[in-house]
Amino acid sequence: GSPQMLADLKAIFEERGLTEGNTGEPGDYVIEKAFVEK
Repeated sequence: GSPQMLADLKAIFEERGLTEGNTGEPGDYVIEKAFVEK
């Protein structure tokens, strides 16, 4: 998806109390950073 779609989904997930996971800490979802444009 587009960077804006990823930002929108992250906001929705966080509003619902979900946490983003990473290599050191498990979470409810992850975003593949290789595809995120800054």
